[in-house]
Amino acid sequence: MNTISRRTRLATAAVLAPLALGLVACGGDDDSDDAPATTSSETSTTDNSTTDDNSTTDDSGTTDGAGTTTIEGDVETAARTALGEVDGTVFTVDHDGQGWDVTIVTADGVENDVELSADATEVTRGPVADTDEDADDAAEREMLLGASLDYAAAIEAAAGEVQGTVTGVDLSDDNGTAVWEVQLNEDTADETTVDVDAETGEVLRVELDD
Repeated sequence: MNTISRRTRLATAAVLAPLALGLVACGGDDDSDDAPATTSSETSTTDNSTTDDNSTTDDSGTTDGAGTTTIEGDVETAARTALGEVDGTVFTVDHDGQGWDVTIVTADGVENDVELSADATEVTRGPVADTDEDADDAAEREMLLGASLDYAAAIEAAAGEVQGTVTGVDLSDDNGTAVWEVQLNEDTADETTVDVDAETGEVLRVELDD
């Protein structure tokens, strides 16, 4: 009986050995199947990163497009462009919504009007001299020509009082005193006028326009 049992065990072992090898082989196939799955996951991650990058680009584009510019040029550019056409003293720089209008008075008291493009870099008309003037106009211009502060100094003084975009300057006679009126943030809820003494540079008043 012992001999028969031992033969039976040997026979059983002989049958089980191939089965074990087969299972091992199957296990190896499962591992190879897992490898492509990992690669697929990595590819998916890469695609997601690309999508994220595109999203960032879209966001930045939206941000850039959100800002609006109401004034293409600036007062100082307009003044410099006009001075390149006629030598004199800048009396007025005004933005009319489509372009710039600059008034320059020459040393002999003649007023010249120069019209500029929206970006203030090109002359669209002028300079045109104003020959229709009376004695009062001539006297006022002579007084204003003697002012110590130019438009740039007036802008600097106004900027020390009010933050915003300077949209115009005007040198005028205020009861015998030469005064720069500096306009900021025109056509907005924060539209403000700052009056600057053209002799001393003192800010005389700040008015929030209606």
